[in-house]
Amino acid sequence: MKLGVAGIFKNEFDYILEWIAYHQLAGVDRFFIADNISNDGSSQLLEALDYLGVINRIYFPRIGDGGPQAPAYNHILHRYGSEVDLLGFIDADEFMVSTNNLSLKENLFDFASIEDAGALALNWRNFGSSRRKFKGEGLVIERFLRASQKNHIANRHIKTVLKPSMARRMNIHECILESGRYYSGNLEPTVFEKGTSFEPKTIEVLYDRIRINHYVVKSRQEHIMNKEWKGSGGGSARRQKGEAYFKDHDLNDELDDALACFAGDVKRRIENLRERLSTESPYLCFGKAHVNVMPKLVGGWAVSEFEGPLKIRLLINGEEYLVNVDHERPDVFRKGISNRRHCGFSFRPDRVLTSQDKIEAYIYGTSISAKVNYSLESAS
Repeated sequence: MKLGVAGIFKNEFDYILEWIAYHQLAGVDRFFIADNISNDGSSQLLEALDYLGVINRIYFPRIGDGGPQAPAYNHILHRYGSEVDLLGFIDADEFMVSTNNLSLKENLFDFASIEDAGALALNWRNFGSSRRKFKGEGLVIERFLRASQKNHIANRHIKTVLKPSMARRMNIHECILESGRYYSGNLEPTVFEKGTSFEPKTIEVLYDRIRINHYVVKSRQEHIMNKEWKGSGGGSARRQKGEAYFKDHDLNDELDDALACFAGDVKRRIENLRERLSTESPYLCFGKAHVNVMPKLVGGWAVSEFEGPLKIRLLINGEEYLVNVDHERPDVFRKGISNRRHCGFSFRPDRVLTSQDKIEAYIYGTSISAKVNYSLESAS
């Protein structure tokens, strides 16, 4: 059984590697992450992880003021769903947790074996700040060990693991099934709050077999600095999650250290990911690039300390194109700019470019931006 998880990330730099490392250890085979374009380095990290094949990164900027989360989920469902048997939709502050002596995949295999089970409803357990003011050292799963009472109303929210072949559409919490029905972790049909066949909330909180640990606010510093002004993936970019949001979600009623025992293994896997990022990708390498924009052709060159293959991330009016850097450029080589002859690239747009078009370019997986020169007076 092949298990995938899907999410949409924005400004989650400090948490990405932990989230991936934990879920790798839990048995997740594929990661599909929509990049909602960050300004804290998250986008470049996701690009580099995609370069390594650790994740599938999907460029997914916000368009207008509509929430990008549901559109991103459905893009992933319909584009990549056929590549896995089960696909879970969770956020960067959510961790899928086995609550019995079986592994996550063993529990999910039992669900997958039920013929008419199209989707699995997993209830939240919301974690508070553990009364931490500042971020401090350590992983999320070892810093935040205090959670809401099980039956807190917020924990009626679900997240979904589904069989892509049986799903028609994904909402943020729940899906609309083409066939089959929702089951809960107790492997019984789900009873939703309003009695319908799919909703974002269940009538009771069930932690049988699997639940979702939801580290919704973290420390006061992290909330104020990172989350308060980030906007909502499910709604407006202008939504503020300020004092009232923090107080409503800062639930510290009970000790829950179920994931703390995984911290050592997660840290070792994070170090492995960091080593791969530094040696097998251009992520931390110096370099430079030059782009020449002509009416019918965008071309140029890119060089890097990294000796592996490079890609140029080309943005034309905000639309992304990834272009291989594999063309021979003897002129750049002769000038000593590059130590390899194949350092060039070219891209033919589907229409003639004009001075009204905005062109940006970067070495994929890095923060290195290309110098862009416009030569739009003549075609090439």
